[in-house]
Amino acid sequence: MGKKALRAKHPDRLYNIALRVKGSLKNEILAAAKRNNMTLAEYILYCTWEHMRSERGIPPPGTAQFSLPEPMDVVRSYFTGETVLQPCGKQKCDIQLVEFQGMTFCDTCNVRIE
Repeated sequence: MGKKALRAKHPDRLYNIALRVKGSLKNEILAAAKRNNMTLAEYILYCTWEHMRSERGIPPPGTAQFSLPEPMDVVRSYFTGETVLQPCGKQKCDIQLVEFQGMTFCDTCNVRIE
């Protein structure tokens, strides 16, 4: 665990922010920055700024209403006539699982699953 982040004492000065990421993620970020003709720092700063402006937000842990259905859940529901619901609570969902830094999200519904 790193040191606790402190607020900037001088809002008009420039500060450095360090991030530790896996090499594969760094390569993805570098490729995205290159596609947008930006340096790595410019791209990360822009993405952070854009996310702060967006209304989507980051789902807190445990926002899923239900866990991902196991194959046995589907078979059981078939025989009992129950409805299997997706983590977002919908019966049908074009679920797109995305794993990021040990967290799993449904990219379609913006629901944090694990």
